[in-house]
Amino acid sequence: MSGWGGAVDDFLGAVNVLDWLEGLVRGWRAGDIVGHRIALPSPESDWWEENAEVRPWSLNEVRAVLDSYHVDNYGRGFNSEEIWVHVPEHQARWAEYLLLRAGAPVIMETVDGRNVGWAGDPRHGGKMPGRWDDRERESVTDRQPFPLDV
Repeated sequence: MSGWGGAVDDFLGAVNVLDWLEGLVRGWRAGDIVGHRIALPSPESDWWEENAEVRPWSLNEVRAVLDSYHVDNYGRGFNSEEIWVHVPEHQARWAEYLLLRAGAPVIMETVDGRNVGWAGDPRHGGKMPGRWDDRERESVTDRQPFPLDV
């Protein structure tokens, strides 16, 4: 992005103290303050001129996907070229896969090179993987009693 808009985004992103502090606290609670940075092109960046077939993503959409799969995400930020969130290192591969599978244009160096192929596999039929929260749960009363006379 050129001109004043890019300069304003760069300035506002740099002084985004509330998100920085929130990221520090949430990173500490997740046990990985620095984490792994997942970046996407800023909705205002020039990247979109060359990639018009992909729709822009917002930080809120990124966080919604990650939150729905219980991936800790924190330390969000932006400038004129990128938007980003941090995830704990132990969840980085899964987070990258989920975003790629959802169609997000992840522009960082890949965590696992296999994720691009797996996320684009046509056997998925364009569907996201099942979430842990959506699985069928067996109630305690539905369980078979433990056989004592084995």
